[in-house]
Formats: sequence, C-alpha cells, structure tokens
Amino acid sequence: MILLKGLFICEDLQKIILKRGIMRGYVHSVFKNACNIECDDLFITLLNSSSKMSPMTVLVEGLENIGFNGLGITQGLTFQFSENKIYCAGVNLFITMDNIKKWSSTVEINTSNSSEQQILERIVIIEQGLKIYGNHYGVWPLVNMLSGSLPQLELFSFYQVAFDKSAEFIGDRFLNYIKAVISADVIIIADRAQRIIGFGRGLTPAMDDFISGLMISYIYMGSYYKLNLTQIYEFNSKMISLGIHKTTRVSSEMLKHSALGEVNEAVQNLMKAILSFHGDIDYDNHKEIIKSLIEVIEYGETSGTDTTFGIYVGLKILTNLNNRRVWLNEPLCEH
Repeated sequence: MILLKGLFICEDLQKIILKRGIMRGYVHSVFKNACNIECDDLFITLLNSSSKMSPMTVLVEGLENIGFNGLGITQGLTFQFSENKIYCAGVNLFITMDNIKKWSSTVEINTSNSSEQQILERIVIIEQGLKIYGNHYGVWPLVNMLSGSLPQLELFSFYQVAFDKSAEFIGDRFLNYIKAVISADVIIIADRAQRIIGFGRGLTPAMDDFISGLMISYIYMGSYYKLNLTQIYEFNSKMISLGIHKTTRVSSEMLKHSALGEVNEAVQNLMKAILSFHGDIDYDNHKEIIKSLIEVIEYGETSGTDTTFGIYVGLKILTNLNNRRVWLNEPLCEH
C-alpha cells in the first residue's frame, strides 16, 4: 500500500466532492509533478508538494523524490474521490484528506490604495523582468510585432527575436485578435480568438497561455479601475467560446478557469504584487514583483513567459484611458 497525505485542496473542488459524495474518474495523463484525472465534467489535477496550487487541484505530500509517474500510475487507471481520501486501486494508492487545508483559486481583489503612477512604475518592472528572465520563444516575437504595429499601446521594445515560419503564419491573426480586444468588439472576438487558440506546442500552447494571462489581467484591472466587470466576464467567455475545443484538454480547462478569474497561485501572487500598496518607498515591492514574476515564468518551458506577456499586454491596454472607456458601464462595441 502507498500512503500519502493531501496538504491543500482547491476550495471549489472540495465543495463539489462534499456535494456529490463519492466520485470516480480516469487518468488522462501523468507526469512527475502532476497527475490529471477526468472525472465526469471535471478535470482534476494532483500535484506534488513542490508545485503551486491551481484551480481544481490537490497538493500531495510525499512524492518529492519519486513523482507520480514513479508510482506506476498509467493512463486509464481509475481514481475514487471522497471527503476523506483519494484512492487508486490499480496501484493501491491512498491519499488521506484528513485536516487538509483549503485554497481558493478565485480572484483575490481587495481595495487597492496604489496610485495609477505606482501601477505604471510596476509595469516597467514587469518589462525589465521579462527582458532579463523571459523565454525568447513562444509569443515573444509576436509581442515585439505589436509594439511596431500598435504604437498607441506604448509597449516596451524587447530585443528582436527572429520570426520562425510558425510565428509568421500566426502574425496577422494575432494582430487582428489584439485589435478586437482593444475595441471590445463582442461580435468578432470569438472568431478572432479561435483563429489563434491552440497555436504552439505543449499541453498549454503559447497563444492559450497568452490569452489566459490577458483575461486575468482584464479582471484584476477591471476591478482596480471600477469598470463593468460583468461585461468583462461576458467578453472573456465570448472570447474563448469558439476555440475552446480546438486545443488540448489541459489548455481548454485553463482557458475556462482564466475566463472566470480562477488562476494558479503564482499568477495570483504576481497580480497582488502589482496592485498592492507599499507606501512611498517601493523598494520591497520591486523585489516582490520580480520574485513573483520569476515564479510565473518558471512554469513550463515557455508557458510562464507567455502568460506573463498576456498579463503585460492587458495591463498596457487598460492603463490607457482611451481603451478603458469602452468598459465604463457602456454597451460593448457591436456592428
């Protein structure tokens, strides 16, 4: 028998388990640090204790040296979830849930005392952090393209990375998508987004990570500027509606959660650092932003950088008053 201990559980997942009682699911994919399980309409992930919490996850102690794939877990094995334990008969694995702590994936927005000038200064820190720590592949060259095509956004000019054939293929589609985001064009946004969703390699393709970060940025900054959050949530939902089934299952779940403001712990920490108030001397906040930024960037090969670029572009769009006006409790743009 393999006996492990659950340390943290996503609050939403715990509520669902308590409501439904015993649930059964099947292993979708397994890696050293994560085991993904399809359970009816849910997509549940078990994480080892060195990972950051994410929506619909359970953080598990005792796998630091062996990992999930070292337990003999394979695709298709059955997992059973209940209030007190998670059980996999195929490898005789018990994960106890006694005294497990809850974690919330929802947006943590408290009233921010930060001035807009402080927010702008922190965006500069993000720019410098991306320049130093960011991965040069993924969406990097596409964001550089935006700085030349949309000068009104005043994006930082990161040093040039050569376009490969795939980036050239997606360039015009990406630019048209950003234009639809800026204008809040609810009629065309779903079509524009579906043309880029799923682009890139890995479990969460580069464009999906970018869109995820942008949607999260819109929710946090929408709250900061007291914009119409109902419209922002609706716009996010519309944005991914046509493309959600054109990508991987892991990525589609990420997009659905991000549209609702449900993010992983690292992204939460970064957004809180950007919006928090630290008085007149911002030295400690600078260090906290860089620390949080690096934690996000370290996700995957390029996923963290691509997510951060989405956050960054969202920040640059909404700190521009002209772009923000469409969200000031007015109807969205329709043709």
